[in-house]
Amino acid sequence: MNRPTSITLVAVLLVAAVAVPLAAATVAPNGGAQDGTADEAGNDSIAPGEQFAAAVGVQNAELEGDVSERAFGVRFASAETNETKAAVIATEVNESRQRLAELEDRLETLNESRETGEISEGRYRAEVATAVAEMRGIERRAAAAETAASEVPDRALADSGVDAEAIRTLRDRAGELGGPETAETARSIAGDDVGRSTNADPTPGGSNDGNGESQSDERADGDTGTDGAASDG
Repeated sequence: MNRPTSITLVAVLLVAAVAVPLAAATVAPNGGAQDGTADEAGNDSIAPGEQFAAAVGVQNAELEGDVSERAFGVRFASAETNETKAAVIATEVNESRQRLAELEDRLETLNESRETGEISEGRYRAEVATAVAEMRGIERRAAAAETAASEVPDRALADSGVDAEAIRTLRDRAGELGGPETAETARSIAGDDVGRSTNADPTPGGSNDGNGESQSDERADGDTGTDGAASDG
């Protein structure tokens, strides 16, 4: 990695390091989750500490997603050949796919623990909200990788073991947010904006529209995967 790239990455990481404690100090759930209008009955069982933990977890996931998205943009812009660009995309897709699988397993474990009474309803909702926020970050990263892949020849992508369809599948899978019920649980504790990017100036090639909205935000009211146009990007 050349010196300008190193400086850029250090700057991004320093911003994140400063932002995380600030988010924890001033934390409030996104989208007015504590305005008394979203799932009041469900939130009655959530202790203040669990609500705070959910808000901190969600904001940290959002910040980490933004840092990862920006870092990918820097790595891709710094790659000088189609082969190295394809390798950067392949690494991003593989890491995102692995993390998404871990989150899906985590949600399954949380559901089982909730059913057996091993964890409280508040802790369940807090951890689900954090997982959903991270899934939205993966969706944005996959969309950025998909856009970057459109600039690289198919042959170079194939040599790195990745193709546009695989990236699109990853993006759509992440955009399902573990299913409508899971997404609704996350919104009930962290608000409608859960997992939305905190970037006012999103990474070029990313999926944000300038207002920090990921493509899953277009599938309103938990309607995921029913709109063919959304799946096609």
